[in-house]
Amino acid sequence: MKKRYINILFIIITTLFIWILWSSDSETNNTILLLKQNNYYIKDLLISPSPSVCTENQFLVIIVTSYVGHVELRSVHRRSMPSSLLKSMNITRIFLLAKIPPDERYITQEAIKDESTIFDDVLQGSFTENYRNLTHKHLMGLQWASTVCKPSYILKVDDDTVYNLQSSHKLLLQMNKSNDNLLIGYMLNNTKPRRSKQNKWYVTWEEYPRNEYPPYLSGWYYIITSKVATSLCEEAVYHPYFWIDDIFVTGILTESLNIKLKQLPEDYWLEYYELLECCLTDMIIRSIRCNYVVGPNGGRNNLMLEFTEAIRNCDDWRNCTRRVSEKSLKNECVVNKERNIFSNGTAEVHYVRL
Repeated sequence: MKKRYINILFIIITTLFIWILWSSDSETNNTILLLKQNNYYIKDLLISPSPSVCTENQFLVIIVTSYVGHVELRSVHRRSMPSSLLKSMNITRIFLLAKIPPDERYITQEAIKDESTIFDDVLQGSFTENYRNLTHKHLMGLQWASTVCKPSYILKVDDDTVYNLQSSHKLLLQMNKSNDNLLIGYMLNNTKPRRSKQNKWYVTWEEYPRNEYPPYLSGWYYIITSKVATSLCEEAVYHPYFWIDDIFVTGILTESLNIKLKQLPEDYWLEYYELLECCLTDMIIRSIRCNYVVGPNGGRNNLMLEFTEAIRNCDDWRNCTRRVSEKSLKNECVVNKERNIFSNGTAEVHYVRL
């Protein structure tokens, strides 16, 4: 009988000891995970801007997803919206780059370092440039902006997106400052994973086991508060990596956190770059203001610069008039609707003089 009690006591003590070890180990693992969360996406940077690019009460940080070799596109952004203009509006702009891939022949790391030295607006991660690494780049930008600059708002765009800075700024000034849970853009609903292996966006069942994606925002242009950006970056480490960045960041993560997405007005967007060309032509030739804010450049790099200059001229001396409702741009402009901002794209071949 005594031996039986001793055995029971031994089992209880052993169980208690194992439980204490497990609890301690679990707490340690959770601590490591939290430390990993806080700087995971910006811990191994090749290049980062100096802290002085941020102001004490930063209003807006624009993060521009850019392929490392897109030197010309970044130049167009800088010429369209010079740093002096951005500073006057309490705005900082940062370009998100990754490591140069082995097959890239037209850019060197020294050139990127020189670009960073001159403009102090490059944030370069240590992962290699690849469309399957866009989620890393996306979260890197959100985490840097929300933890280093801590602005009221973050505007995320791609380098081939054309947008009206003044209209974007005006929209934000009209926002309710007490709403720090804002995440607004072009919402996409009821989209399904591509299961054809021939498709560039082919997704396996292992990568995404559901038949439909949650609602998400197009990564071309969306606005988010620092609070929400921080929450998304912290939540991301608890999920399996998913390489389609806008779906993962603004869809999967927001669904998990129960963050409500908001839709920008329909007249904010131009889906086809030809419509943007028509809007530009009307400003230059007919002095009709382009009220749309965002559109694709259609592969024409200078479109951003021309669009921005035309808007500035409309404001400064053209006295542009508003388009009358019965003469809608979308009704008057002839476009090739095979290409648009939210499609999967089509292959094109152009001869380029090097």
